[in-house]
Amino acid sequence: MSHAPLLRPSLPPGTHPVETGRYTLSTPPLGRFCDDLKGWIKNRATGAIVTGRPRTGKTRGIRFGVEEIRDELGTTFPIMTFSCEDHQRPTEARFFEFLLREFGHSLSHSGTTGAKRARLIQFLIHKACTDHHSRLIIIADEAQRLSTPQYNWLVDIYNALDRHNIATTFVLVGQPELANQRDVFEQSKKMQIIGRFMVHLHEFSGLRNFKDFRYCLKGYDEESEYPEGSGCSFTKYFFPSGFEAGWRLADESKVLWEAFQQVRAEAKLPGKAEIPMQYFSRTVEYTLREYGSVENGKPTISPNQWMEAIERSGYRDAGRYI
Repeated sequence: MSHAPLLRPSLPPGTHPVETGRYTLSTPPLGRFCDDLKGWIKNRATGAIVTGRPRTGKTRGIRFGVEEIRDELGTTFPIMTFSCEDHQRPTEARFFEFLLREFGHSLSHSGTTGAKRARLIQFLIHKACTDHHSRLIIIADEAQRLSTPQYNWLVDIYNALDRHNIATTFVLVGQPELANQRDVFEQSKKMQIIGRFMVHLHEFSGLRNFKDFRYCLKGYDEESEYPEGSGCSFTKYFFPSGFEAGWRLADESKVLWEAFQQVRAEAKLPGKAEIPMQYFSRTVEYTLREYGSVENGKPTISPNQWMEAIERSGYRDAGRYI
């Protein structure tokens, strides 16, 4: 007795990346960020700031960018990342201890301030000299939280590495007030900070038009795969019959863009008509989970269903604050 072939892999419930949210697909904003990041590294830029509104995908962009750099320059290329914390009363000792801990050093707590500084610098020199690179990339997320004293301590670290012929590139990633901080430093003549950390500026945007939507939706159709080696894209997994019949999420790009614009108009949301990646992803994930069907051929997702998915993403309520 013959059996019809399985239309999609069998997975435990709730384990697909669309259900867990643990995945990153290429997007136009990510592509622009990675191009700039690679340029800064190749040109040995001292520092750059990357700003963007909340939920535009900056943190995921860091992870994606690190993977891109290591794919191009090798897995051992030294890239250090940390996420800034909001210290009410920052001290030099606590700051160096924090960086040691963030960078994975096993001895972050012990010693004097000078000992922690020396340990951190030696640790970074060791990382930079891996495979004779003499390069170091340090990426700070949530960098709008850095205070002026912390910038000065980072200047000390930069200078120490420079004395050891280590070419360091700092990339500070944060919310739009990070660019305002650069203006403040410029007005107060703190050029030693701007010259080391803020020479270049990249603005991380949301999705700007239906062509951006189409690019991203095409990722679900073609650039994704789970399980690995299965040949099953995210779209194919949730709409296997429709996928086999030629239906693609990318064909929904204009309808989805118009649905977002309708929500913006109804809610009178301020600011640019850019859609943060988080709410776009949540909308698509809801649609795949709730409307996905193993059978029935080409699906029909109505504008009202897309509107429902947008509502479920939280975009209407969050839109006035981002």
